[in-house]
Amino acid sequence: MESLKKIIGQIAGLWGKWSMVQRIILVGIVIGVLAGIVALVSVSSSPNLVSVINAPIRDEDDRDRIMMRLSQEGVRAVVSPTGVIQVQDEATARRMRGILFREDLIPQGTDPWAIFDRERWTITDFERNVNLQRAIRQMVTDHIRALDDVDNANVTIVVPEDRLFASEQNPVTASVIITPKPGSDIVENRRKIEGIHKLLKFAIEGLRDENIVITDHTGRVLNNFEGLAEWDRLTRIDRENRMIRQLEAQYGALIFSALKSTFSEDRVRNLNIRITMDMSQRTMQTTEFYPITMRPRTPGLPYDDSILLESIPRSTAESTTSWEGTGFIPEGPVGVEGNVPPAYRDMSNMFGRVNQETLRNNFEINERNIQEEKSPEINRVTVSVDIDGTWRIRYD
Repeated sequence: MESLKKIIGQIAGLWGKWSMVQRIILVGIVIGVLAGIVALVSVSSSPNLVSVINAPIRDEDDRDRIMMRLSQEGVRAVVSPTGVIQVQDEATARRMRGILFREDLIPQGTDPWAIFDRERWTITDFERNVNLQRAIRQMVTDHIRALDDVDNANVTIVVPEDRLFASEQNPVTASVIITPKPGSDIVENRRKIEGIHKLLKFAIEGLRDENIVITDHTGRVLNNFEGLAEWDRLTRIDRENRMIRQLEAQYGALIFSALKSTFSEDRVRNLNIRITMDMSQRTMQTTEFYPITMRPRTPGLPYDDSILLESIPRSTAESTTSWEGTGFIPEGPVGVEGNVPPAYRDMSNMFGRVNQETLRNNFEINERNIQEEKSPEINRVTVSVDIDGTWRIRYD
């Protein structure tokens, strides 16, 4: 206590000896230190945001598509002044990365290392390679486990040593074993498997499609996309049948309601409707020629004063050839026969007249190319209904 009083007395003595300028400087230093402490406490207490992609997205359209997709998932995201999209925690960031990979929303040209945000620091080259492979494997595993349809995942990555000749270089391989969550359709959903497939290619440099194997916990290969072609065909057929049934139910309800209002409800029975649809995709391409509008119609006039031309001239080419008289073939000296072939010698001193005129005009017309895809298309609608025809006459 005595020491504190002594320090306070010394400060009071110095304060009395200082000039006004020195006192103002001291007060300013104390205020600056207190402001720095308050700012440090406020920054440290603010929530830490995690980057979904640790790289700025310059294109506004790509950034808006990503923000809209995050909003559909109910994720609150912010864009930093540098253009980096951030979310609240790492688990949400991993889950959103998986969705962006699956739906091809990652902007083209984005650095794959920036997506996975790996730090590669070590002492020796061997330790650096080991830590790099471990970081890649752990990061890919965490991203796959963050997907909503995956309960657990085990990732194995083999990166061979570099060889002198490319023909002797072994390829980079990756295998993934996933355990689906109960009720998930990831085993049959091709898009979700393709999302994991693309995630592996983004994360591992030099990895090719043929060297990626994705299986479930039972050992069934999931990324055999050629084998899934038949499943996709059956899925498409089932989707088309559901569309036909929905149309039949919709049309049947409308027809049944109209008949009930006309014939009363107790007389209409057994309405059957069948719709035949053409589900094949057809592309029709049409070329249409139409006149050129030189002057549009004046608004408000009771008649059409527009000027239309079928075509307008674009270029003109003229060619004229005229020849008249005899052809003169010079001979050699007197007594010496000229060096002229017999065929041309026979044409000597013959009279002739040639007159040729060519005129070519090129015109420009309006042309419109229309490409139209038709699918699906209703070919026939068949309806049958039973209406009670038994009448009973009532007398007044």
